[in-house]
Amino acid sequence: MPRAARKRERTRGELVSAAEQLLAERGLDAISVDEITEAADVAKGTFYTHFDDKSDLATSIAYGIRMEMEQKVTELNQGIGDAAIRMANGLSTFFAFAIAQPVRARALVRLNPTIVDPVLPINAGLRSDVVFGANSKRFWVASVDAAVVVLLGIAVATVMRLTDSTHPVGQPYAFATQSLTTALIALGLRQAEAARLAKSAVESRRVEAQATRTGALT
Repeated sequence: MPRAARKRERTRGELVSAAEQLLAERGLDAISVDEITEAADVAKGTFYTHFDDKSDLATSIAYGIRMEMEQKVTELNQGIGDAAIRMANGLSTFFAFAIAQPVRARALVRLNPTIVDPVLPINAGLRSDVVFGANSKRFWVASVDAAVVVLLGIAVATVMRLTDSTHPVGQPYAFATQSLTTALIALGLRQAEAARLAKSAVESRRVEAQATRTGALT
């Protein structure tokens, strides 16, 4: 990549990183372009060479994080035919992301105030797994919409709790396991099976995160 292109990408990355931090702290409506450029230590005019406006930047951030998450979940669930395991993989990935990258996870939640809408495209994967589980009699749900909303409520609340820097969770992976167990029970699984699947999924995400950290240091 040419030097100019590398510099451009580096500057864009600095703007995104600064915006993610500010978004995690206060939300989109409470920050300005001036604050973003000051935090990134770049000129205000530079901002507009990369993004049309603040909303364009926010959309770019949300899309990037969402695609990263969806790709991970898709890889994990490749060939998995058990709806409960698919659900455990999906939610545990979200929780592990919050533990490993709290700023980005909190920014994603703040950028999607309507995230609990069960028919939003961003929730298509979750909804698909709920439908699959209900049709295969793996889950019991009063309605698909209600199940999606309940799961989103658990997921969003868990992420916000895991990313709370003021009152941090003492054992984040244990808390993630408890939340995931609760979500699976809400779908109709028995407590013992829900706890087993949740523990396995969260532990797998923990090991993967540890391997990623180790690889980054070598």
